[in-house]
Amino acid sequence: MKKGIISEATSRNWKRLRSKKHGRLMARANKQLSTKTIMPLEYFSNKDNVADIQRFVSFCKEKGYKVEEVIYTVGLKLLDEAGIIDKPHVAAALKPFMALMALRPLMPPPLMLPPLPTDEHDLLGLLYQCFLLEGEKNRKGSYYTPLPVAKNMVQGLDFSKNQTFFDPCCGSGAFILALENASPNQIFACDNDPIAVMIAKINMLLKYKSEIFEPQIYCCDYLNAINAPKALKALKASYIISNPPWGATVFDEEGNQVTKRESFSCFFENAFSQLSDDGLIRFLLPVSVLNVKTHKNFRRFLLENTDIQSITLYDGAFSGVQTKYFDIQCARHFDRSAAEWRNHRLKIDSVHSNGGDVSTSLDMTMGASCSVSKHCFYLTNNLNFNLLSDSDLQKVQKILSKGKYTLKDSIWGLGIVTGDNKKHLKTKQGKGFEPIYTGKEIEAYTLKAPKYFIKYKRADYQQVAKDEIYRADEKLVYRFISKNLVFAYDDSKSLVLNSANVLVPRIPGMSVKTVLAFLNSSTFKFLYKSLFGEIKILKGNLMQLPFPEISPDTDKKLTELVDEVLKGNKDAQKEMDDVINKAVISTEA
Repeated sequence: MKKGIISEATSRNWKRLRSKKHGRLMARANKQLSTKTIMPLEYFSNKDNVADIQRFVSFCKEKGYKVEEVIYTVGLKLLDEAGIIDKPHVAAALKPFMALMALRPLMPPPLMLPPLPTDEHDLLGLLYQCFLLEGEKNRKGSYYTPLPVAKNMVQGLDFSKNQTFFDPCCGSGAFILALENASPNQIFACDNDPIAVMIAKINMLLKYKSEIFEPQIYCCDYLNAINAPKALKALKASYIISNPPWGATVFDEEGNQVTKRESFSCFFENAFSQLSDDGLIRFLLPVSVLNVKTHKNFRRFLLENTDIQSITLYDGAFSGVQTKYFDIQCARHFDRSAAEWRNHRLKIDSVHSNGGDVSTSLDMTMGASCSVSKHCFYLTNNLNFNLLSDSDLQKVQKILSKGKYTLKDSIWGLGIVTGDNKKHLKTKQGKGFEPIYTGKEIEAYTLKAPKYFIKYKRADYQQVAKDEIYRADEKLVYRFISKNLVFAYDDSKSLVLNSANVLVPRIPGMSVKTVLAFLNSSTFKFLYKSLFGEIKILKGNLMQLPFPEISPDTDKKLTELVDEVLKGNKDAQKEMDDVINKAVISTEA
């Protein structure tokens, strides 16, 4: 590399940052700037610094400064204040970035500009996020790991026997900053964002300012092994800890999508192949990984190839997104029989809360720990990582054992998608219009008064089920978006909108009303939430619910009790629950 010139790869990456096209990996740190700023509040060490940071960033934007030159300039200032900017190893580490122009107005800042805070653990990373996380297009951008989470994920690591640490998508180096007892030569990292790599190198120089070394942090696309440096290709790391990009797509050199998997699963699988035999891998992931069908293959990979040791639940969320997160720690799968492995217990930690909206029956208080049986992960077809207490696991297994029938032979129908509700729906019933129900009008057992009416012309809509499904003599309709099962009985041949779906059940020995009783029962609500824990009531999940074989007398009894509820007798629901609980828990039918 010539003096004062960045590498061709780095140059291409910086051009890509300022272009309108995404790179090969649409990662967190490679998003375009936009007009709306989203402050990463979770990344501040001191919330009192928000106003000063906002003013500083606004000043730089008004002046038209490039983000990489602002970061470089502030980085030089921090190195100068630390008294190490003139040291040869620091100059060597900064050599790839010498083409960047140091902005004199920022060294030192003019009097009208508020000074930058001195109590932020990662000032450079914080500034970078404040430049990048703006507007709707940045909501899936750069999400750096808050210091308390990073510290929790690296606590207790032993480096006394020359163990090595590796972060394959390091960002500004949050985990490196959180490490204790590691020397610089034990740390490796990479990222495909050249600005993030520059920040991580400067952060590492500041962290180890009394030592002489060159950071082993590389700018490369970790998912493209061809471009990886030899030092990374040969690495077998003792600890691989990272917060990979979520929701990103992996592309090849020509910009073609190469996998339908989300990028975090690609990062994990690649990183796991670089784990030493006695090593640990720990990744921060969105909670959807635990139970959403899309991530079934990733869960299968974890179960079949790794020894899952712990799951830690957090209640935090990144600014601009609603997704909560957890971390999972794994080792290499050691030699156990299948039965032994399934009986192995998994440690569950709760940090800052009881895990927020993660589906769990565990009675955990803040900072508590407990354990679950890995049997919990084999209860569904999608291998959902259900976190159940031992008592709830026993109850679920009992209900499943009594199951003889499912809804797989039933008739299903999606609600109508009009394509333009304003055009097709009316709030008053006119001539030729009929009621159409949404999910909001569905209550347990009954339908509330309709809010909308439609003149039904199936050819005018984007999606519509067969007429005979909507017009069935008896059918069940249910809320699509719901944390609990909510089914209503309909014999009026009414239409439903796409926030509701239709079921015409076919269970041997059960009337439609008896099936309705089961689906609305506390037993089945408990079972569904325990097994699936999603906010959508999906057909694939409903088809896994186990219906027991019941006697004709039980069927008749439940049908009569449903009739009572439909007439307004809410007290009949308690008796129904007792009958169903007896049918699925006890040995009697």
